[in-house]
Amino acid sequence: MQDYSELRELGFRGGLETHQQLATSGKLFCRCPARIRNDHHHQEILRHMRPTLSEFGEYDGTALMEFKTKKQVHYLLYNDSVCTYEMDDTPPFQANPEAIQSALQLAMMFNMSLVDELHITRKQYLDGSIPTGFQRTAIVGVNGIIPFLGRELHFIQMTMEEDACREVSDVGHHVVYRTDRLSIPLVEPVTAPELYTPAEMAIAAKLIGETMRSTHLVRRGIGSVRQDVNVSIRGGTRIEIKGVAKIGYIESLSRIEAYRQKSLLDLRHQLRTSESTADSFKPEYTLLDKISTAGEGFIPGELESRNHRSAVMVLSGFKKYADWPTQPGLSFLDELRGRIRVIACLEYNPVLKYATEALRTKMNLTQEDTALVFAGPEEDLETTAKEICIRIQEAFQGVPSETRQALSGGNTDFERILPGADRMYPDTDLPPQPIPAYTFKKLQKLLPKKPWERRKIYRKLGLSDHLMDRLLNLELCDLFDDLLKTTEMKPKPLASLLADRMRGSRRAGKDWMKTLGKEGIRDTAIWCSKKGVTAKGSRHILDWISENPGCVPEEAFKTVKPD
Repeated sequence: MQDYSELRELGFRGGLETHQQLATSGKLFCRCPARIRNDHHHQEILRHMRPTLSEFGEYDGTALMEFKTKKQVHYLLYNDSVCTYEMDDTPPFQANPEAIQSALQLAMMFNMSLVDELHITRKQYLDGSIPTGFQRTAIVGVNGIIPFLGRELHFIQMTMEEDACREVSDVGHHVVYRTDRLSIPLVEPVTAPELYTPAEMAIAAKLIGETMRSTHLVRRGIGSVRQDVNVSIRGGTRIEIKGVAKIGYIESLSRIEAYRQKSLLDLRHQLRTSESTADSFKPEYTLLDKISTAGEGFIPGELESRNHRSAVMVLSGFKKYADWPTQPGLSFLDELRGRIRVIACLEYNPVLKYATEALRTKMNLTQEDTALVFAGPEEDLETTAKEICIRIQEAFQGVPSETRQALSGGNTDFERILPGADRMYPDTDLPPQPIPAYTFKKLQKLLPKKPWERRKIYRKLGLSDHLMDRLLNLELCDLFDDLLKTTEMKPKPLASLLADRMRGSRRAGKDWMKTLGKEGIRDTAIWCSKKGVTAKGSRHILDWISENPGCVPEEAFKTVKPD
């Protein structure tokens, strides 16, 4: 394991927000079926988003930032799985009872205090991912606690909410979303900031996932679970890395983000001790003529046909700060690029370039000066210049509160300003929804053993960490426990049969689960045990049946003659 003593000294703190879709048949606030689609859509609509005031008469900073992008939002619709509720043309039904019960059970798995009444609130989203401009959400549990690495990991809350659209493309001022995922129920357990190394972040994500999957109430597959990774160091601020799809990415993302914050704090010190001030950078730029435009790598004819212009902005004495390293292979210039890419929506790549030496010479710049070249509609050029100055002014303050998107290799890029409390307000369409007292007793009886309880039992049975991980990840613990009681098979060979042998056979084209299902595998294993066939020998019978659907164990036994 990597040595994280330096990050501990820097005051590394982390937390996780896990968005996990529920395996319900229907969506959360309507009666449409909940299913992922990749077929051709039936209709398309276009919308523009505008911010609304909070209860206290304030605009949320994220909403204002999204409004500045002037996005045109295109939605790809399906007639048979998207309805007028999702388009905000009809009011919602009360929350799906199946989703409520699943959410409560999952909150119980994290030992949370449960609510006895659902209060639906609206969380504003102006990036277009939700056509209504807000996400309906409700707290189902608070103050959770689970054992973790010899101590306790606390959870602030768990919410139940509707999922957002899937992004198809985002180019310039046009963003396209597929609406199949929209309004599928999900839960979001939120940990306290009690994770002190990037490795702990990944371990906690794995444990949270195991805990939810052990209930069989959640969906599986890429996109069904997404982690929001929160990271800060001493002197920095909470940065939220959105939508991390794989646990394997979390450690490197957390580590690089912590060092990015250290770099920005070092940059702040350099800027504050320099002759420059935050106010000395003004949003002033110069439009380029055709000759200069061509010299800077832009095609004059292409710009004219699109009514675009190119421009140069000079940052006096800023060269060494623009080149300041922030992430592996990236510099502060890339911090500026990320902000401009999102807010000004420039379509030329890269959105900011260093000016050529020819242009620098023509402008009589010194080696310490930075000249940035960019192109687009004139109104976007003005936005670009303003955002460059805003981001430089933030550099004098340290680490700005941002939501960032994960890139390959562990780097991140700007996504939006970190939302505040002003984005939340009560839902005016749905009254509080009481939860009957008997519901909690009924659900408590349905809870499975928790992963840490199962590991303790399995360890006593002699199972390795590898086998325990496989049983938990593949949701095979119930089947293993059942066969341990109903067959004469020993724990380790049985676990290996289910966790390793079945996986190897599937890779060879012999899919036991697809052909037999869990019940068929169980019945076949019991038959084999009664016949005196070992766990190792049972594999050959299961392979034969998977290749010959409809074949009974007796016939397979006569054919393969297993041990």
